[in-house]
Amino acid sequence: MSSGGIASGWIATAFLLGAVLMASLISPAAGSGQDPPVSRDPDTTTQSPRGGVLSGQVLIGELPADSGTVVLHHVSRQSSGEVDSVTVSEDGTFEIPLPEVAGDGTDDVFFATIRYQDVLYVGEAITAQPEAGGGTYVIQAYPAIPAAQGVGARIRIRNLFAEPLDPGPGWAVADYFELGNDTRATLVASEQGPTWSHALPPEATDFRVGRTSDLSADMASFREGRVHVSAPILPGGRAYLYLFRYTIATDRFTVPMEGTVGSMELLVREPAGEVAVTGLLSVPEVEIEGVSYRRFAGRDMAPSVISVDRGGGDEGPLRPVSLAAVLLTLALAGAGALVAARSRSARRPSASGRTRQEVLVAVARLDEERGAGRVRREDYESRRMRLLEELDP
Repeated sequence: MSSGGIASGWIATAFLLGAVLMASLISPAAGSGQDPPVSRDPDTTTQSPRGGVLSGQVLIGELPADSGTVVLHHVSRQSSGEVDSVTVSEDGTFEIPLPEVAGDGTDDVFFATIRYQDVLYVGEAITAQPEAGGGTYVIQAYPAIPAAQGVGARIRIRNLFAEPLDPGPGWAVADYFELGNDTRATLVASEQGPTWSHALPPEATDFRVGRTSDLSADMASFREGRVHVSAPILPGGRAYLYLFRYTIATDRFTVPMEGTVGSMELLVREPAGEVAVTGLLSVPEVEIEGVSYRRFAGRDMAPSVISVDRGGGDEGPLRPVSLAAVLLTLALAGAGALVAARSRSARRPSASGRTRQEVLVAVARLDEERGAGRVRREDYESRRMRLLEELDP
């Protein structure tokens, strides 16, 4: 099982605008107070180079790197790809000239990457226009360690959407996990096991990775009742959002909860008739885009098993879970403030809430995944088309 992969996924930024709005509705103070530490995530920070030369440093943890190759990437609406590469000095520093761009360069983005211990680390997104006092460009990398029992990612939030099938029996399920890595190293897969694994309902069939997941389809598999993820997970405050979709053919199913979970919510789309849930508390329902969801929740949950049993009743038509539903439930679970804290800027947002620069960086990352053979051609083309559509005014 490969431990290689893109160090930070692109889809988490799609939740930025909605999460900021939800956080402000729930807690007016969520967006105030001290600024968070400077982010190393290119999806949330944009700065400008000085004098047409990108001067930076590669850090491994808190220490400068003493070797490696930094690659400069250029992304515009017309094209994307690698521009140049340089070798890192013994003190971790590097300099790369930035090429000239056509027009005012507002739609052009550059960023630099380095591969360390088979994990690709991405620096901040920068514009083509120079700005005084831009500071040193930093690519933050970390030592890689195999995930193992007792050393792994923590489930901060889990939101499970269950919708009655029509005709029944059964459910269509969208299972969201938000993970965090509290270690000081990047967790990777090894011969001993995946980066992260979790049991899904034993009744689950037709497993697939959701398109809005912070995870490419080829980096996850489902076998023997468990999902196995091979993508690396970086340390720090960054949140990884994994979406898994599956079908349950019976009205009754169980949800295994492994390890400690900060927040768990089960949302049942109405009308669902009589539904009995054990292991979670019933809380007020929520309405999203005119659709009501019955809610059951738990906080700081120990390992347990939740059971869901539908006794009958009229079922509503099957529809996909909307992005607005995910944004609202994550905010209700406490994730809104966390995601909002990752960036407080709002620069020309697209329909999804991402800035144009963030979308362009996502295109380049996808190109790299395809070039490394980690994305199937059909997945690559469909994902790239969706990204480019976001650039349209």
